[in-house]
Amino acid sequence: MLAVLEKHVADHHAAHDLAQEAWIRVFGALRAFRAEATFRPWLFAIVLNLVRDDHRRRARATSQFGTLDAEAGLEAAAPRRDDPSHRAADRDALDAALASVPEPFRTALQLVDAFGFSYDEAAQSLECSQGTVRSRVHRGRLAFRDSYQRLVTAESAANTRTSLAYVARSSAPRGQANSTEELA
Repeated sequence: MLAVLEKHVADHHAAHDLAQEAWIRVFGALRAFRAEATFRPWLFAIVLNLVRDDHRRRARATSQFGTLDAEAGLEAAAPRRDDPSHRAADRDALDAALASVPEPFRTALQLVDAFGFSYDEAAQSLECSQGTVRSRVHRGRLAFRDSYQRLVTAESAANTRTSLAYVARSSAPRGQANSTEELA
């Protein structure tokens, strides 16, 4: 549950707050839980409703008080570039690609592919039909693939331009102007 919340909220502390609120709602609604139903999809339906409420609440706060608070929260939650892991750039590209997938597709994709829900469990959590979940997952996968390919292509092109500019600067005689336009 925390992993889903952290992916949707992008703030570790806010995710923990929402998890506490989710458990409070679960205990409050436990009498309404049907014994023949599966607990996990029911729990995630509550969690996803909390996420939607939180997004609405943040949107209202951002529109009232500007984007300063929202930007500060995202910067604190984002993986740092000085992360010792050699895969930080890959993680950033994956997160950016996933963030660009439209909301209903992203949620279905995360439930099925990242969190291992069956299509039936995801359908119960999202309160829609199994066919709708299959469609959303398929569209989410396509959107993710396209976005990730664009990001990786743009990043490698930027790295190539930077490398070419460095080579041109380091190999040119002194006093000669170097620019990336001369390389084209």
